[in-house]
Amino acid sequence: MKKILSLFLAFTAVLGISACTHSKTPGGVSDSSGGAMTDSSAAASDSSEETEGNLNHLVENFWETDTMYDESAMLIAETDERGNVISAPRAKLLFPATEILSVVQYYGDEGDTVEFTVGKELEYKDGYLSAKGEIVFDPISEKEIFQTEVPYVTDKQVSGQEAFPGLAQTTDIPSFDGGYLPFTEGYQIVKQQLSVTYKHETGLWKGATPEYCGDILSASLKKLQNKERVELFVYGDSISTGANSSSVLGIPPNLDTWDILFAKNLSSWFGGEVNVTNKSVGGWTTVNGVGGGNGYVKGQLIYQEGLSKLFAGELKTYSPDIAVIGFGMNDATNGVTLNNYLGNTKTMIDAILDKNPDCDIILLGTMLANPKASNQSKGQADYSENLKKVAAMYENCALIDIGLMHADLLKEKQYIEMTSNNVNHPNDFIARIYAMHLLSAYIDGEGSDI
Repeated sequence: MKKILSLFLAFTAVLGISACTHSKTPGGVSDSSGGAMTDSSAAASDSSEETEGNLNHLVENFWETDTMYDESAMLIAETDERGNVISAPRAKLLFPATEILSVVQYYGDEGDTVEFTVGKELEYKDGYLSAKGEIVFDPISEKEIFQTEVPYVTDKQVSGQEAFPGLAQTTDIPSFDGGYLPFTEGYQIVKQQLSVTYKHETGLWKGATPEYCGDILSASLKKLQNKERVELFVYGDSISTGANSSSVLGIPPNLDTWDILFAKNLSSWFGGEVNVTNKSVGGWTTVNGVGGGNGYVKGQLIYQEGLSKLFAGELKTYSPDIAVIGFGMNDATNGVTLNNYLGNTKTMIDAILDKNPDCDIILLGTMLANPKASNQSKGQADYSENLKKVAAMYENCALIDIGLMHADLLKEKQYIEMTSNNVNHPNDFIARIYAMHLLSAYIDGEGSDI
């Protein structure tokens, strides 16, 4: 049985490649990022009557719970040399499921959200979710295809040997395996992903996890605990602009970008107001972070000053309490030397501390680029690892490396299942991983609900 829920589509083009219970109602979160916040849909947000000590279930640490919410998965069919499908499309879940609670395609062919059911359109066995159906001959393609109601792709479409559904083959992203990988800044890759919610045994995750950083981020933590207004400043590349969360793409489930998820859940947990000022620019490296330049915000080409001039001009009266610096993806790709990357990062920290010496700094190690993308995957993990040298220079500077967990996730799942553009942008699932890491820096897991 399928359940169809009509939802509105408003697609917005986005940028290019270069990329640690009470009853009081919290103050909430506001946004000074230059655009209106997009509210999450009911499926991706808590009630507006949130109370102190609560987190949205989508940003609870998945490695500490017995329920995985909306794990993104893509059903992939194996083919022979000629491209004939030879097996049912399937996807491996991160954990063996004891019960599948829901399988949803948030953005279906008609712009609708579609729910599929195990035992009807799907099967689950030995850790894999697979489509039910049959292999039939398609007279148009003159190949064997898998006839099913569930969206799927083939291994050749994932590798770029054949066109990915809804995308023309391009030469933008060469593969280490030869040929070119599918790439888009639109919705076409996300459209083929399913979101799976399921029960599982606890304690199964053996990969990297973030650390609590309350001892390092003590000034802002104290303000949060005292329910004072906290100013959160976000500065980085396209990943830090929110590319390409569903709210940025304008498609269901319209999940908030990771910075807003972080701020909203800091607010709902501690009970005070968290205001977000995001001056990230797509395509930027740390060179731009210091000196300014052209880049993309909300899909539009803009020019923005570097941080010192930004603080002397547009943000002259602004004083951040928490500053998240998120560069590295484009620095590695574009050949900014490691020493320059680290030096530029230090220059930006010093500019922030000139505005507020008590501001707590979070250096954000980037997610990984697609390991098969030869013109993009160029040692991002080394850049993130070396940020510890800069963090060690300051008493109030923490390193949170998303790439460590991302690398471990890639041992279990394919890159295309956890990305929006198949190159260097997170989908909603990885955006939530970003928020989980940042929240873990402020919320000690011992004795809490996460």
